[in-house]
Amino acid sequence: MATSILLVLISFVVLAAAWYWRKQRQFHISAMVSLILFDLAFPVYLYLTHDWKERLIDQGEIFSFLIWSHVMLVMVLYALYVLQIMAGRSMLANPVGPEHQHHRSEHQKQFIGVVVVRLLVFFSGWLLFVPEAAK
Repeated sequence: MATSILLVLISFVVLAAAWYWRKQRQFHISAMVSLILFDLAFPVYLYLTHDWKERLIDQGEIFSFLIWSHVMLVMVLYALYVLQIMAGRSMLANPVGPEHQHHRSEHQKQFIGVVVVRLLVFFSGWLLFVPEAAK
């Protein structure tokens, strides 16, 4: 599980770098696409490396409020990514003018949402962590 936590923390470093160098479009877009792909692939990695059947089905945690809260937060994060991509593409399509400023403002506000929701996803996932000794 330490590997999972380390990977997520590294993803936050990538997010910070994408924000810091946001004016370098190619880097920003590459970093954010990598981050989105990571967030899409991470549940698959967790599924392949952990025994979810035992925990969710056999132990009955599938009905846990914390599990469902975590899943819903992940879905909200994915929805925010879709909105971010749409606003980013609109900014690239209209490089000047009031429409660009509108999409840029949307993109900036959504970024705050992405950071907050990613933090909530990380902390709710951390709350779901069960140490090996406790199993």
